Amino acid sequence: MISRAEALRYMGVHGEPDERLTALIDECETELLAAACPRFVWRIFDIVRSEGEISLSGCDFSLIGIDIERHLEGCTKAAITAATLSAEADRLLKRLQLSDGAKAVAADALASVLAEHTSERARQAVSAEMTGYSATWCYAAGYGDFPLEQAAQLLTAVDASRKIGVTCTSSNMMTPQKSIVGIVGLSEKPLDSRRRSCEDCTMKETCRFRKDGLRCNM
Repeated sequence: MISRAEALRYMGVHGEPDERLTALIDECETELLAAACPRFVWRIFDIVRSEGEISLSGCDFSLIGIDIERHLEGCTKAAITAATLSAEADRLLKRLQLSDGAKAVAADALASVLAEHTSERARQAVSAEMTGYSATWCYAAGYGDFPLEQAAQLLTAVDASRKIGVTCTSSNMMTPQKSIVGIVGLSEKPLDSRRRSCEDCTMKETCRFRKDGLRCNM
């Protein structure tokens, strides 16, 4: 079951939904779960720091941005994780956009939550494999000053196109639409608890979720 609270947050709904909205969300969830095929892939890399730049072993690109550098502080390894709901979920969302606006909004919110949960499953798989390491949350490309332009490079590094069918367009948009690619830091020492809280987020002053007393999954 997809989290109702998280889906309602995406929809901008405050308080308890009425019966009509609840029924709409139930219907959309059933359709989405029937269409979606959540999948993920991940790969572990050594972190390479040289001349003020940070990169991953075997990759021919550097990671861009102060935020990702801070995210990986104290980490010696990192995992690139990619997750998707599949092209079938995309087709459902596009069909609803053309046929039923209300259902389209609800289904899109539910799909966003399911994509985040699939990404979290990938992070948990990394953590389970890398016993002895503490794992950060997944810092997604396009968040903070970690540019979306790096998404294609990250996807290539884990062979996401072949393994789970995720690619990037020339405008750096991922297809299927409900896909997430990012980096999980791995430290041999316990991580500061702030690394998983709003207080360590560069967007805490402008975050609409925090303003409403909520939090995101980043």
